[in-house]
Amino acid sequence: MSPHEQNDDLGRLLNDAVSDIEPRSGIQAIRSRTSAKETPMTTTRNWIFGAFGAAVATAAVITGVVLAGNNNPSADDDNPGPAGTTSPSVDVTDLPTDEPTDPVTGDLEAAVPVYYVGETPQGPRLYREFQQMEVCPNPGCVFSASAEQAVLGMPLDPDYRNPWPGGPTGVNATYNGDFITVDIETDDAQALHDGPAGITPDQANIAIQSLIYSAQAGLGQGRPAVQLLINGSHTDEVLGQPASEPIANSPVTATLSLMNITSPAEGATLSGKVKATGVNSGFEAWVGWQILKGDEVVKEGFGTAEGWGNKLYPWEVEVDVTDLAPGTYTFKAMNDDPSGGAEGNGPHFDTRTIKVQ
Repeated sequence: MSPHEQNDDLGRLLNDAVSDIEPRSGIQAIRSRTSAKETPMTTTRNWIFGAFGAAVATAAVITGVVLAGNNNPSADDDNPGPAGTTSPSVDVTDLPTDEPTDPVTGDLEAAVPVYYVGETPQGPRLYREFQQMEVCPNPGCVFSASAEQAVLGMPLDPDYRNPWPGGPTGVNATYNGDFITVDIETDDAQALHDGPAGITPDQANIAIQSLIYSAQAGLGQGRPAVQLLINGSHTDEVLGQPASEPIANSPVTATLSLMNITSPAEGATLSGKVKATGVNSGFEAWVGWQILKGDEVVKEGFGTAEGWGNKLYPWEVEVDVTDLAPGTYTFKAMNDDPSGGAEGNGPHFDTRTIKVQ
């Protein structure tokens, strides 16, 4: 397959498979095996889950000129999803569904969505990134991986951080059609129940929300609430916060960064004309972008998202790096605060380290 064909295939996969701006109902018909192993994920370990099942979602994040976005959100404003991606999924019509006699075997490369914390003018909020890893051929493996990475994993982008305190040793997620159950394993259940000394309610809440948004994005079936367990048992609190009942996600525009880059990925190598994509909710849907060498702006431009105001909307801009000297740069996307911070909180922005070849 040519690099151009790989780009097109990955673009289609990410467009349909990682769109959790407005979660779609049902599992989409997408599956992709890939032998590509190059990835900038130097801080993430691969999680391999062994199981057979009805379907798998998979979309590979490949180091190189691979930029894609979601331009087909649903119109369900009452059920907004996380910023800019659907979980990968598979067509259940071409896989066995019960006790398969000829099961799909072997692990698959999947682009697993995970939410981590980054700073914004309004304080800490959640940013989504994709992590490439091997998962079993079962849709549950993808969202279980998303949940596990939210608690135990490390972000690829150095501007993000994992808000969960140390202590958990394992995470398993299941879905019963009504709500997601996430079982957090630990050797110190009391510490997980109470939270570590000094943790504030805001810190505990954003950690729990990062897990909820990650599990929902990995599942890709709307916004089901999340029931938290500790070592397989119901608990009244997790990190000192109420957890006896399934917990809903907090409102999107009060919880997520209002600007989030989907592509390029952190550490991507680019050449020629490429598409940068993401999600945004900013004044008049304006999206600005810059390429920086150190503190110097060497290229800049702007585009428009598909909307603004009450949720996150996809955006796409063309970026031409043809005339840039080979080297390492920063790609920055930002929205607009026309008051310059005098009335609003200032623009939200996101960055990616890129390499131009």
